[in-house]
Amino acid sequence: MSIHLITIFSFTLFSLMASALATAASFGPQPGEYAIRTMLKGTYLTARYGNHSIDAVTTAALSPGPTEKFHIESMQPSYTLFITASNRFVSAAGGRGGDYDATQTLQTERTTPADDALFKLYSSAPGYAAYTIQTYGNYYLTALGGGGKSTAAFHTDATKPNTWEYFLITQCGAIGSGYDYAIVPKGLGRPITAVGGGVKNVVSAYGGSPAAARLKFLRQPNGWYALQTSDRFHYITAIKGGGLTSGTKDWDNLVTDRTQVQAWETFAFMSQGNCTYTFQASNGAYIGVNQGGTSISTAIPNPATGMKLGYNVYFDLIPFL
Repeated sequence: MSIHLITIFSFTLFSLMASALATAASFGPQPGEYAIRTMLKGTYLTARYGNHSIDAVTTAALSPGPTEKFHIESMQPSYTLFITASNRFVSAAGGRGGDYDATQTLQTERTTPADDALFKLYSSAPGYAAYTIQTYGNYYLTALGGGGKSTAAFHTDATKPNTWEYFLITQCGAIGSGYDYAIVPKGLGRPITAVGGGVKNVVSAYGGSPAAARLKFLRQPNGWYALQTSDRFHYITAIKGGGLTSGTKDWDNLVTDRTQVQAWETFAFMSQGNCTYTFQASNGAYIGVNQGGTSISTAIPNPATGMKLGYNVYFDLIPFL
């Protein structure tokens, strides 16, 4: 088994209680759209078209469509706005706590933001740990039953998070430049990590820290991306531009010791329309992670072949919001 500098870290941290606010790459509208899933059941939040005060947002969807995608804006000093496909702001009518009618907890009537449309996102380690969503009154948003509800889907009276208070947020469509993401193989739940933040040949397949999953996406003139590691000095490199299933005694197929962006340091991320992406090296080969999460290949000719070979070639991009 090849030792990879970019590796897959165990997702046991996924259930950590949120303890630190993730810093947004910038304030204002964040790029593209976002899907939000309940952590426990993996069902999507749906904001019905139009403005609603009753069951405006539900948690029963099993896949993302237009009404499962939200725009996100970050506001000073640490607030987040969720905007529906109908350009309505999600608000928490019971955001200051108390026993509130679960059919009316979240509403989508506002066309301009107010205090009850201000939320705070917390994660102990985006990409490893899910987000909690707090209201303006510092209560946690609760997906009743852990999700899967087409009516009476939320409460906002929790004062500490448990399983029903955790949500997965993934990028959909356009990817920003200069924003930080974790790259997570779909269904595996363990992000690719540049262990050590960008030092070659130092760790085994399960090494790394949560910070090592943080990669800055820098769009290149051709529309591809350079991936800067968390030390903000090194870049991910696909040796020979891809085409390798494993490394040699001198280098691995993916390394993080380069400090300049050239062809081998650029990658294409192709949206699949369902809030997942494929990930290609500069020679056009696809990158995949095996089902055990212990090996990375840069030699997959197409997604169908990768799946037949036991490699997952579809990825979630988890934003650092």
